[in-house]
Amino acid sequence: MSLASIARRTFLAQAASLLASSISVPLLADDDADQPVPSAGTLLKGLEPFDALMRQFCQKYQPLGASLAVAYRGKLKFAKGYGHADLARQEVVEPTSLFRIASLSKPVTATAVMKLVEDGQVELDQPILPLLPIDYEPADARMKEVTIRQCLQHTAGFDTSASGDPFAMSGLVRWKLGVEYPLEKKDVLRFALTRKLDFEPGTKHVYANVGYLMLGLMIEKVSRLSYEQYVRTAILSPLGIKRMRLAKTLPKDRADGEVQYRDSKGRTGRSVMGLKETDPVPFPYGIERIENLAAVGGWLASSVDMVRFASGLFFPPAKEVLTRKTLQSMFAPPEIAGEEKPRGNQAYYACGWLVRSAKGDVLPWTCWHNGSLTGVSSLMVSRADGVTWAVLFNQDSTPDGTAYATKIDGPLHAPASEIKNWPEKDLFADYL
Repeated sequence: MSLASIARRTFLAQAASLLASSISVPLLADDDADQPVPSAGTLLKGLEPFDALMRQFCQKYQPLGASLAVAYRGKLKFAKGYGHADLARQEVVEPTSLFRIASLSKPVTATAVMKLVEDGQVELDQPILPLLPIDYEPADARMKEVTIRQCLQHTAGFDTSASGDPFAMSGLVRWKLGVEYPLEKKDVLRFALTRKLDFEPGTKHVYANVGYLMLGLMIEKVSRLSYEQYVRTAILSPLGIKRMRLAKTLPKDRADGEVQYRDSKGRTGRSVMGLKETDPVPFPYGIERIENLAAVGGWLASSVDMVRFASGLFFPPAKEVLTRKTLQSMFAPPEIAGEEKPRGNQAYYACGWLVRSAKGDVLPWTCWHNGSLTGVSSLMVSRADGVTWAVLFNQDSTPDGTAYATKIDGPLHAPASEIKNWPEKDLFADYL
């Protein structure tokens, strides 16, 4: 699924299908299973239901490859890869295989922003525009009042269903600004700011990527480091995550251990990388420039990395990344003019996460995020009972057009809830 297609929906509408399934969802039928699914990795005793589910799922829906990691209260219990990282070479997905994670990058960016807030370098409710590396006026004067918090919560006034997603409009950006391919992040931002906002900031939630583009550029200006360097230093290194990095578009720049990507529709098109001799290119390798996504959806990570990140916020391996007070602020419901605050377990989008309040014996919320790009489907969940998982696919959708992450979401809650006696051993030392 491309950015253009996902931009035509609001994220909460998509999220309604995620985590909406009860734990009674039956195990998927395996009528189509006729070939064993290659796999690699480790699971502790008692975690076999996760393995059975993933094998059955892969046999039925035939993704190119997948990776699942599961932790309980900050300790890794399951880490396995399924299917192929490279089909031509018959390379099997490993637990440490790197995937484009798409919008799972947003919780990473949000955590970095909250670190700046915690350190007193910015405030959530200050306008973001003066913190951006720009020397021009936005077309809409209301943009000057848009805050950091509104960008984090997707209430900043951008509605991609109304005006489109600039990341998926490379040709128009190029023509409007009179620049050449490949576009840079500054080009995408400048184009976005030449247009009027779609609604009054702070009056509703609409999932949009431009706010996170601005947050990434703000991090660079405030920290005086590159976005990647700041995230590595402030967030990833304290958690022992060493292999995460920003993705590259072209196959020649594929990272060591990175999987290949399959567009479920097998499409090709004109490259936006400025390399005309390469046209046409497969959609995952040049229809959108992933370097520009960065803070929006540009990270490479393994499922183990993402589980360490999510579980490490609540169960830090050493010094905490964010204090409990900062976490409470990060996961607080948004205050949207004219709307009541979420009640009970109603889902809402906080600062970089979808959240559902809960009365868990460990955490006061269940939080999650999913991601989608052409050739990519991803999901990360951290439940109130202390169970955290990340599942990554290097193919975007099943034959019926459903994102793999959406299809696997409900079934994964069953084994997570059935296991009552979690083994003590921690596998993080084996895989980080």
